[in-house]
Amino acid sequence: MKTLKILKSNLTAPTNNGEPAAGWLKKYSVPIATYAIFTLIGLIVWAIRDVRYFALFNGIGTTELVTRILVINNPKLRQPMRRLVQIIVGGMLLIMLGFVFGVNFQFEQIFFDFQAGVVTGALIQLIIARLIIPFVFGNAFCSRACWDGAIFEITNRKNSRNFKRKPWLAWGYLLLIVAMAFAVAHYFTNPAGDENELLRKKWIVAENLFIIGGGYLLTMLCGSRAYCRLLCPFMTISSLLYRFSIFKITPVKSADCTQCGACSQACPMLIDVKESVRNVEKVQNAQCILCERCVSACKRNVLKVSARKAL
Repeated sequence: MKTLKILKSNLTAPTNNGEPAAGWLKKYSVPIATYAIFTLIGLIVWAIRDVRYFALFNGIGTTELVTRILVINNPKLRQPMRRLVQIIVGGMLLIMLGFVFGVNFQFEQIFFDFQAGVVTGALIQLIIARLIIPFVFGNAFCSRACWDGAIFEITNRKNSRNFKRKPWLAWGYLLLIVAMAFAVAHYFTNPAGDENELLRKKWIVAENLFIIGGGYLLTMLCGSRAYCRLLCPFMTISSLLYRFSIFKITPVKSADCTQCGACSQACPMLIDVKESVRNVEKVQNAQCILCERCVSACKRNVLKVSARKAL
């Protein structure tokens, strides 16, 4: 009992700025959780592979920690900081690891590697970004680390033909990629393996040009971030786990909402955020990428990324 009293007194004791420690931890829970998760992942992958992975994931966690703390203290920086993270993390993954070291993170590389009996960044990304992180931050990878998504944001637009995601189309595209990967590896030259580094780099360039070019065309025809919404195989997998996510877009002051619809208008994934606020519930749409554009659009601070229940 004495230990519990000491712990309680430490949590309620004021910090240097007069704010109780418990309130400070609550205020910075998202950046602290982000940093802790990425550092833990880095330690685990370091033990399995090598120390470079710890440097990578700890660097991502540190970037998220610093930028999120800045945003909490100056909300106007929310979108500039998010895009800065996209540039730093996405640029590092694509340019340094992809073009320089020949690490292909695209979906079909998993099956090229399977055929060659090796494990590379594609499978590691799938496990961490699409099977582990979704339990905590949903599809946040898409708005903070995906280089293709960052480019799509530049060309982001909405039109009268904003098509919704069709499960049969998304899973059909995923299966098509799997079939193509096995066919290429079996009938042509498999780009996996150290001896095929030049071919793998050509694949990286070609794949990203195809996704960016095709994604831009889809955006023009089908609306905002159409490739991400309609086809992305990584989104198809991670969206299965979104409902278990701890942190989601959450109404924290629903009574202050004027139903202006600015949140829904700002959403690049065409989610009806306003409806969630009206129903006083978290955004449960599996397409949410936690970009917080709805949070930034709200003039009354109704929305927040939170693990708390909707209010």
